[in-house]
Amino acid sequence: MVRSRERFPKEGEFIVGKVTDIHDQHVYVDLIDYEGLKTERVARGMIHVSEISSRWVKNIRTHVRVGQRIVLRVLHVNPIKGHIDLSLRRVNSAQREVRMKEWKYALKYENLLQFLVDATDISLDDAYELIGFPILELFDSYQETIEELKENGEEILKEIKNVSEEVKKAFLQVIDENVEISTINIVGKIRISYTAENGIDLVKESLIEAKNIIKNPKETRKLSISYIAAPLYRLEIVSKDYLDAENILSEVLEVIESKVEKYEGSFDFIRD
Repeated sequence: MVRSRERFPKEGEFIVGKVTDIHDQHVYVDLIDYEGLKTERVARGMIHVSEISSRWVKNIRTHVRVGQRIVLRVLHVNPIKGHIDLSLRRVNSAQREVRMKEWKYALKYENLLQFLVDATDISLDDAYELIGFPILELFDSYQETIEELKENGEEILKEIKNVSEEVKKAFLQVIDENVEISTINIVGKIRISYTAENGIDLVKESLIEAKNIIKNPKETRKLSISYIAAPLYRLEIVSKDYLDAENILSEVLEVIESKVEKYEGSFDFIRD
């Protein structure tokens, strides 16, 4: 379960549901992240057979099974009666992958709050109201929230009021011990030299300018250039995103190439 401040999902939203009942013409799904009516354990939705697949459905059970967690699109919500119409066929593979990935990050976020509860004397409800929901409002997704907490937790918690320093410290420790952000590395060798008398100084200037492309390096986004043996230097780029890492590499090579062309040097890059 991932806690939501709303009792019902919004129309058009992609949600994760758990199949509970399968009939010939419809399927019932528990919307495990929403409370629904006060008389319900959780909100419950229905998928009509016409919303199971874009093709003719001979047997619904060949498409879904009881207990399965599936990504669905919300078609209609009646919060007074608690009726929620859902669609499986209006969710494409990309939408399914993105929503399920985000839902798993939401589960991880709740686990982090539960660890905070275990380490302090506050309840999970208080953890959400005091810290969980206020931090979520600062970002666009659970994934971004968790990653930003790992990288900039102290600064973020400074923005959260009415929370004791003891609780903040405990949450930072929970984040530090339980969150790891996966990164990708680009490693290679730069061969650079100049024929001018001040060639050594030009090499240093070139590499310093290249290194300054990243103004505020972090554990998950950094650039390092180290000496191997003249004229070779080791380059390593770390980023959470492969495209971002390639863009950094492109900027590095452009800076060095511009310097080399201006002062008649030579350089190349050998990717490991």
